[in-house]
Amino acid sequence: MQSNRPLALVDLDDTLFQTARKMPEGTPRHTATLDVDGQPNGYMSPVQKSMAEWLLATTDVVPVTARSVEAFSRVRLPFRQGAICSHGGVILGADGKLDQAWQARMSDILAAYQSRLPELSEATLAIGKQLGISLRGWVVEEEGLRHYVVTKHNESSDEVLNAVLAEVQSQGLLEGMHVHANSNNLAFLPQGLSKQAAVQEWLRRDREANGERPLLGFGDSITDLAFMQECHWWVTPTRSQLAKRVEASVHE
Repeated sequence: MQSNRPLALVDLDDTLFQTARKMPEGTPRHTATLDVDGQPNGYMSPVQKSMAEWLLATTDVVPVTARSVEAFSRVRLPFRQGAICSHGGVILGADGKLDQAWQARMSDILAAYQSRLPELSEATLAIGKQLGISLRGWVVEEEGLRHYVVTKHNESSDEVLNAVLAEVQSQGLLEGMHVHANSNNLAFLPQGLSKQAAVQEWLRRDREANGERPLLGFGDSITDLAFMQECHWWVTPTRSQLAKRVEASVHE
């Protein structure tokens, strides 16, 4: 059956919810995500909760997230349309199962990066040690397919990741890769792996099933803009990385 409801493609972390440290003191918190031990670690403000409820009631919501499938499973919001996970490396159907056609396409695209990604992660952590910066990092993978490298710091300021990125780039380690950097999140992604590519495929299928319908894109990061521009309208939180970049460009 065709749906003529708007389709909302929504980034999750720092768009619909965030960690407690990013919320103003005293703001009521509504649990949105759990950690691996089942304890709350991501929260919505009352306004975010109202927005999420409105979207779920009036649109078909598809999460578009960097989260792995396992991390996405710990999100407590009742998404029912499927999801795009792992920076676009995975498409989940409404039944929560991996889309095998997309998995096969990603396997072809990422084949040349399978040994390189763990080496890049190790090299990045070693660079942090050389710079005196405490880091943690890993390779995100699904069904045995390595997708991308993520690095986070254990320091007091997110600025330390800029120094790490600069050194990784200066050593020529990112050829054939693109970068996502926002807050305490530095990710190195192979070319061909992106939220935008997965959204394009999702929209191709959606048009076949439902025809043209209003498309809304929500995201907070500069890198989210690529998939958001596949939509008719896009929305970003007022204090997001993307909003700050837009505001700065207006005042140049």
